[in-house]
Amino acid sequence: MDSESNQQPIHVAICVDPSVYSRYRAILRHLCVGLSDLTASIRIVTPTKEAKALNLGPVKAVIHDEIRWPFRKQKTSDLISRLSSKPPTIIHAMSAGSYAVSEALAEAFDIEIIYQITALEDVFALSESRFTGIKHVICASVPLREACLSQCRLAEADVTLVRPGVVCSKEPTCFRVEGRVPTVLATASFEPDTGVDQLIRAIAIVKSKKHDILAFLLGEGPEENQLRRVAAKLNLGSTLTFAQPEGNVLQAMVGADIFVVPQAEKSISARSLQAMAQGMAVVAVDGGASDAYIADKTAIVVQDSTAPDLAGAIERLLIDRDFASQIAGNAIAHMKDRHTMSAMADQTAEIYSKMALRKTTLKMPSSKKP
Repeated sequence: MDSESNQQPIHVAICVDPSVYSRYRAILRHLCVGLSDLTASIRIVTPTKEAKALNLGPVKAVIHDEIRWPFRKQKTSDLISRLSSKPPTIIHAMSAGSYAVSEALAEAFDIEIIYQITALEDVFALSESRFTGIKHVICASVPLREACLSQCRLAEADVTLVRPGVVCSKEPTCFRVEGRVPTVLATASFEPDTGVDQLIRAIAIVKSKKHDILAFLLGEGPEENQLRRVAAKLNLGSTLTFAQPEGNVLQAMVGADIFVVPQAEKSISARSLQAMAQGMAVVAVDGGASDAYIADKTAIVVQDSTAPDLAGAIERLLIDRDFASQIAGNAIAHMKDRHTMSAMADQTAEIYSKMALRKTTLKMPSSKKP
């Protein structure tokens, strides 16, 4: 009996909410490209219109209205109808914001669901889930997997570590251009408790020590006006630039030297991983969802998100540029070892196959009387 030969084509519906699309866009694109040769079809189910950019061969974006009360039941029914012409065999929920609609689809089509964990809030949402069907969990880092196992009452076999894949540079880019003013880049959102205010104060401290630098904050959010006032009060007008995170952020990374993650990350961000993969010298805060920051090997890791701590790390890199290049090179090697696009796609496809196989009806050979 060959169970593999009896397995039906795998049609995947990947449910993506706007929040995870924003911070995980590049990784999602790499995943879709990698999976395109390994599955029959992939549909990106999302209210995010920008996801149309992911349309490629077997990958199609299904853009739907926001599913919210009081029209949740009707909107969900409409989405089920749209997918019914080619029913999915696997539902892949990318984050907490997509869990509810994913569970509704899984129940409607009587199929398995995969929960992706890329943030601490995803762990909490999964722990509160009442879905009783067959499920599997993919975690993007060791800390997230450990949190999931401790909080969600799951067997280890049902929780797989699949690290996100990124494109890697051949060599470090930091301080590569002799005589250029060093640049500091951050992409943290302008929201409370993201550490951007402390980073601004850190830039002021570094500047006060007569270091010539330029800093760029590529972000957006409700705290922008307040952060601009802080920068103005510290006389950083000629040093610090606020910019919208539009276009190809990778291009900005290639031209920058130091990337700062000013707060312990509550979620995995494509941009932080891209910064390491592109050869920037990274400053990060200890703890959080990521396991990519290894102190004095792949990044400078500070204990607290305070202006003096961040300033000290930035200054250390400005003074010891050989060390900066060393950790940037280590970061590239680390990304090539643990964050490849091929491994991400292969591991995910293997999970799809195993789950689809559980649902496959195997034809037993008929018994014949002699």
